[in-house]
Amino acid sequence: MKTYISIIILFIAVISLGIWDGIHTKKVFDYMENESSAIYTSLLTTEISDENVKSKIDNLNDYWTKEMDVLCISISRKDLQSISDYLQYLYSASINNNQEDAITYSRLLNYNLIGLNQITGTDFLNII
Repeated sequence: MKTYISIIILFIAVISLGIWDGIHTKKVFDYMENESSAIYTSLLTTEISDENVKSKIDNLNDYWTKEMDVLCISISRKDLQSISDYLQYLYSASINNNQEDAITYSRLLNYNLIGLNQITGTDFLNII
């Protein structure tokens, strides 16, 4: 009887971790996708020297830095590296006030986030 209770507790713990991880991953990628899209749109209409745009980029960089370690529980760091790279390129472009590079890297960042969000999400294609 003690064995069954231990197995049930472990089963519930594993299922709970999986559900929490799925919800957290979806929340992080949705936020990152929305913010990167907003940054891209802002860069098309305003200059990179605008403090509001720089603030958005800085906040997105800080958010990603905090959340990336938790995402490594279920997603390979190698798969997340492209997001980090493009975000750092975008951050550098904002420091250097390089509008063209900022637009390019914000678009690449958004494109990669959309792809990772689709890959990690619960979708009919992922179940197959």
